[in-house]
Amino acid sequence: MVLVHGGLYDDPAMTAGGFWLATGVVDALVDRDVDVILHERPPAPRSWIEERIALEATLRDAEVDRAAIVAGSNGCSVALRLALDSPTFVARTLLCWPATAGDPVIDELARVIITEAHDADTATKLLSGRPIRGVTAGELAGLDGEVVVHPSMPENPMHRRSTATELVAALGSALLIGGSPEPVDPGFGPHRDAFADLVLAFSQVMPDD
Repeated sequence: MVLVHGGLYDDPAMTAGGFWLATGVVDALVDRDVDVILHERPPAPRSWIEERIALEATLRDAEVDRAAIVAGSNGCSVALRLALDSPTFVARTLLCWPATAGDPVIDELARVIITEAHDADTATKLLSGRPIRGVTAGELAGLDGEVVVHPSMPENPMHRRSTATELVAALGSALLIGGSPEPVDPGFGPHRDAFADLVLAFSQVMPDD
Protein backbone atom coordinates (compact mmCIF):
# COMPACT_ATOMS: atom_id res chain seq x y z
CA MET A 1 0.00 0.00 0.00
CA VAL A 2 1.62 3.26 -1.16
CA LEU A 3 0.43 6.41 0.65
CA VAL A 4 0.60 9.75 -1.18
CA HIS A 5 0.06 12.78 1.05
CA GLY A 6 -1.79 15.99 0.32
CA GLY A 7 -0.67 19.58 0.03
CA LEU A 8 0.36 21.98 -2.72
CA TYR A 9 3.01 24.52 -1.73
CA ASP A 10 1.78 24.24 1.85
CA ASP A 11 3.60 24.83 5.11
CA PRO A 12 6.64 22.59 5.83
CA ALA A 13 4.57 20.31 8.07
CA MET A 14 2.59 18.98 5.08
CA THR A 15 4.81 15.96 4.51
CA ALA A 16 4.28 12.21 4.38
CA GLY A 17 5.18 12.05 8.05
CA GLY A 18 2.90 14.90 9.04
CA PHE A 19 -0.03 13.66 6.97
CA TRP A 20 0.09 9.89 7.59
CA LEU A 21 2.46 9.16 10.51
CA ALA A 22 1.78 11.91 13.04
CA THR A 23 -1.98 11.47 12.57
CA GLY A 24 -1.86 7.77 13.46
CA VAL A 25 -2.90 6.43 10.04
CA VAL A 26 0.25 4.37 9.54
CA ASP A 27 0.03 2.82 13.01
CA ALA A 28 -3.62 1.92 12.42
CA LEU A 29 -2.74 0.26 9.12
CA VAL A 30 0.23 -1.62 10.58
CA ASP A 31 -2.06 -2.88 13.34
CA ARG A 32 -4.18 -4.37 10.54
CA ASP A 33 -1.12 -6.02 8.92
CA VAL A 34 -1.13 -3.66 5.96
CA ASP A 35 2.33 -3.15 4.45
CA VAL A 36 2.85 0.58 3.96
CA ILE A 37 5.23 2.63 1.82
CA LEU A 38 5.25 6.40 2.31
CA HIS A 39 5.88 8.57 -0.74
CA GLU A 40 7.40 11.99 -0.03
CA ARG A 41 6.14 14.42 -2.65
CA PRO A 42 8.38 17.23 -3.97
CA PRO A 43 7.70 20.34 -1.84
CA ALA A 44 7.75 22.80 -4.75
CA PRO A 45 7.10 20.94 -8.03
CA ARG A 46 6.95 22.68 -11.39
CA SER A 47 4.41 20.27 -12.87
CA TRP A 48 2.25 17.25 -12.17
CA ILE A 49 4.51 15.31 -14.53
CA GLU A 50 7.42 16.03 -12.20
CA GLU A 51 5.28 14.72 -9.36
CA ARG A 52 4.38 11.57 -11.29
CA ILE A 53 8.05 10.90 -12.06
CA ALA A 54 8.91 11.25 -8.36
CA LEU A 55 6.19 8.74 -7.42
CA GLU A 56 7.49 6.33 -10.06
CA ALA A 57 10.94 6.65 -8.50
CA THR A 58 9.57 5.73 -5.08
CA LEU A 59 7.95 2.62 -6.54
CA ARG A 60 11.10 1.63 -8.42
CA ASP A 61 13.29 2.13 -5.35
CA ALA A 62 10.94 -0.07 -3.31
CA GLU A 63 10.81 -2.62 -6.17
CA VAL A 64 7.03 -2.33 -6.24
CA ASP A 65 4.88 -2.79 -9.31
CA ARG A 66 1.11 -2.98 -9.63
CA ALA A 67 0.77 -0.99 -6.43
CA ALA A 68 -2.37 -0.10 -4.51
CA ILE A 69 -2.23 3.68 -4.19
CA VAL A 70 -3.96 5.64 -1.42
CA ALA A 71 -3.81 9.37 -2.14
CA GLY A 72 -5.04 12.34 -0.15
CA SER A 73 -6.22 15.80 -1.26
CA ASN A 74 -3.87 17.19 -3.96
CA GLY A 75 -2.05 13.86 -3.86
CA CYS A 76 -5.04 12.52 -5.80
CA SER A 77 -3.76 14.44 -8.83
CA VAL A 78 -0.40 12.67 -8.54
CA ALA A 79 -2.02 9.25 -8.24
CA LEU A 80 -4.23 9.87 -11.26
CA ARG A 81 -1.32 11.12 -13.36
CA LEU A 82 0.52 7.89 -12.51
CA ALA A 83 -2.49 5.76 -13.40
CA LEU A 84 -2.97 7.66 -16.68
CA ASP A 85 0.67 7.95 -17.80
CA SER A 86 2.18 4.76 -16.33
CA PRO A 87 -0.70 2.34 -15.76
CA THR A 88 1.57 -0.69 -15.36
CA PHE A 89 2.56 0.67 -11.93
CA VAL A 90 -1.01 0.80 -10.61
CA ALA A 91 -3.37 -2.01 -9.62
CA ARG A 92 -5.99 0.14 -7.89
CA THR A 93 -6.41 3.65 -6.56
CA LEU A 94 -8.17 5.05 -3.48
CA LEU A 95 -8.69 8.80 -3.88
CA CYS A 96 -9.38 10.41 -0.51
CA TRP A 97 -10.59 13.98 0.13
CA PRO A 98 -9.94 15.06 -3.50
CA ALA A 99 -8.91 18.71 -3.59
CA THR A 100 -11.34 21.08 -5.29
CA ALA A 101 -10.11 22.88 -8.41
CA GLY A 102 -11.45 26.19 -9.64
CA ASP A 103 -12.37 27.93 -6.40
CA PRO A 104 -11.42 31.55 -7.20
CA VAL A 105 -10.24 32.48 -3.70
CA ILE A 106 -8.23 29.34 -2.98
CA ASP A 107 -6.77 29.22 -6.48
CA GLU A 108 -5.70 32.86 -6.29
CA LEU A 109 -3.94 32.30 -2.96
CA ALA A 110 -2.15 29.28 -4.41
CA ARG A 111 -1.31 31.20 -7.58
CA VAL A 112 0.46 33.91 -5.59
CA ILE A 113 2.51 31.38 -3.60
CA ILE A 114 3.49 29.31 -6.66
CA THR A 115 4.32 32.39 -8.73
CA GLU A 116 6.61 33.69 -5.98
CA ALA A 117 8.39 30.34 -5.88
CA HIS A 118 8.64 29.91 -9.67
CA ASP A 119 6.57 31.91 -12.17
CA ALA A 120 3.04 32.52 -13.40
CA ASP A 121 3.23 29.80 -16.07
CA THR A 122 4.05 27.19 -13.44
CA ALA A 123 1.12 28.34 -11.34
CA THR A 124 -1.23 28.09 -14.30
CA LYS A 125 -0.05 24.57 -15.14
CA LEU A 126 -0.40 23.31 -11.57
CA LEU A 127 -3.83 24.87 -11.00
CA SER A 128 -5.38 23.82 -14.32
CA GLY A 129 -7.55 20.75 -14.73
CA ARG A 130 -11.06 19.58 -13.89
CA PRO A 131 -12.64 18.01 -11.93
CA ILE A 132 -9.34 18.10 -10.01
CA ARG A 133 -6.00 19.70 -10.79
CA GLY A 134 -3.63 18.03 -13.19
CA VAL A 135 -6.16 15.97 -15.15
CA THR A 136 -9.10 16.48 -17.49
CA ALA A 137 -12.46 14.76 -17.56
CA GLY A 138 -11.62 13.48 -21.03
CA GLU A 139 -8.51 11.73 -19.74
CA LEU A 140 -10.37 10.23 -16.81
CA ALA A 141 -13.03 8.75 -19.08
CA GLY A 142 -10.39 6.45 -20.57
CA LEU A 143 -8.78 5.37 -17.31
CA ASP A 144 -8.57 1.64 -16.70
CA GLY A 145 -8.34 0.04 -13.27
CA GLU A 146 -10.25 0.04 -10.02
CA VAL A 147 -10.87 3.43 -8.43
CA VAL A 148 -12.61 4.27 -5.15
CA VAL A 149 -13.31 7.86 -4.04
CA HIS A 150 -13.58 8.75 -0.34
CA PRO A 151 -14.86 12.34 0.03
CA SER A 152 -14.28 14.92 2.73
CA MET A 153 -17.04 14.99 5.37
CA PRO A 154 -17.90 17.58 6.31
CA GLU A 155 -17.02 19.33 3.08
CA ASN A 156 -15.04 22.57 3.07
CA PRO A 157 -13.96 25.07 0.40
CA MET A 158 -10.79 23.07 -0.31
CA HIS A 159 -12.56 19.70 -0.42
CA ARG A 160 -16.10 20.05 -1.74
CA ARG A 161 -18.51 17.14 -2.02
CA SER A 162 -19.26 18.18 -5.59
CA THR A 163 -15.62 17.57 -6.53
CA ALA A 164 -15.88 13.94 -5.39
CA THR A 165 -19.13 13.35 -7.25
CA GLU A 166 -17.82 15.01 -10.43
CA LEU A 167 -14.71 12.84 -10.18
CA VAL A 168 -16.78 9.68 -9.90
CA ALA A 169 -18.93 10.76 -12.86
CA ALA A 170 -15.86 11.47 -14.99
CA LEU A 171 -14.31 8.10 -14.14
CA GLY A 172 -17.49 6.22 -14.95
CA SER A 173 -16.86 3.00 -13.04
CA ALA A 174 -15.49 4.45 -9.79
CA LEU A 175 -17.20 3.97 -6.44
CA LEU A 176 -17.99 6.74 -3.94
CA ILE A 177 -17.60 5.29 -0.44
CA GLY A 178 -17.85 6.77 3.05
CA GLY A 179 -16.32 10.08 4.00
CA SER A 180 -14.27 11.69 6.77
CA PRO A 181 -12.14 14.72 7.55
CA GLU A 182 -8.60 14.42 6.16
CA PRO A 183 -5.96 13.25 8.67
CA VAL A 184 -4.48 16.69 9.33
CA ASP A 185 -7.93 18.00 10.29
CA PRO A 186 -8.42 18.07 14.10
CA GLY A 187 -11.69 16.20 13.63
CA PHE A 188 -10.09 13.16 12.02
CA GLY A 189 -9.28 11.26 15.23
CA PRO A 190 -12.67 9.58 15.77
CA HIS A 191 -12.65 8.47 12.10
CA ARG A 192 -9.15 6.94 12.13
CA ASP A 193 -10.14 3.33 12.73
CA ALA A 194 -12.99 3.42 10.22
CA PHE A 195 -10.63 4.90 7.64
CA ALA A 196 -8.01 2.21 8.33
CA ASP A 197 -10.72 -0.45 7.95
CA LEU A 198 -11.67 1.08 4.58
CA VAL A 199 -8.05 0.97 3.41
CA LEU A 200 -7.73 -2.64 4.57
CA ALA A 201 -10.89 -3.62 2.68
CA PHE A 202 -9.62 -1.71 -0.36
CA SER A 203 -6.35 -3.67 -0.23
CA GLN A 204 -8.16 -7.01 -0.14
CA VAL A 205 -10.98 -6.58 -2.64
CA MET A 206 -10.69 -8.69 -5.76
CA PRO A 207 -11.50 -7.36 -9.27
CA ASP A 208 -14.64 -9.53 -9.51
CA ASP A 209 -16.06 -8.45 -6.11
